[in-house]
Amino acid sequence: MCELDTEIVHQHPSSTYQDFIALTADKTDHDTPSFKGALSGDHTSEFKTAMKKEVDTLQTRNTWTLLTKFKLHKNVKIILTTWAMKIKRFPSSAFRFFKARFYVRGDLQKKAVNNIDKCSPVAQWATVCLMLLISIILQLETCSTDFSNAFVHADIKGKSVFITPLPIMSGYPRDKVFKLNKSLYGQADDPRMWYDKLKANLKARGFTACKADP
Repeated sequence: MCELDTEIVHQHPSSTYQDFIALTADKTDHDTPSFKGALSGDHTSEFKTAMKKEVDTLQTRNTWTLLTKFKLHKNVKIILTTWAMKIKRFPSSAFRFFKARFYVRGDLQKKAVNNIDKCSPVAQWATVCLMLLISIILQLETCSTDFSNAFVHADIKGKSVFITPLPIMSGYPRDKVFKLNKSLYGQADDPRMWYDKLKANLKARGFTACKADP
């Protein structure tokens, strides 16, 4: 799915997030609790550990620069952030791990139209089937790759994005904001930035795009 170009809607960072967080979770799915539910349920400790791991990973990758809010220009728009919680399970339903994702609130971004530059191209399903068929005929091994925090690998260029840390993130006073250095889940152009990053690195390693499905 392609998220289109956006215009940021300014909202005061001190606004509460209990109301909107409920919109990001399926109340009938106990494996996808709301932010409040995750921190007040039976697995509070596990989710807090997952949140710390997420923040540590983002810090290690230099995702943001910490700035003082009052030093920013008065017209700077600061975007609120939130968390998405998920319990990952094995096919047997046993717990696999607890996941916490820190991301920008996409619901505060107004969609524009006719801006294809934000889209991330994907391979056609027919191409995937063809590659699997060729691997069977030639008796080749296939493998898959999963990138941890994929979008965060892409650098932000040509714009400045400021976000708020949440109160749960200890060590960050309320007068501080993050200036993003890396793409973060929730921004409209995240998919395209990640695609460009991946494409550039694959080309640098000698790969070329298929002419029939570039």
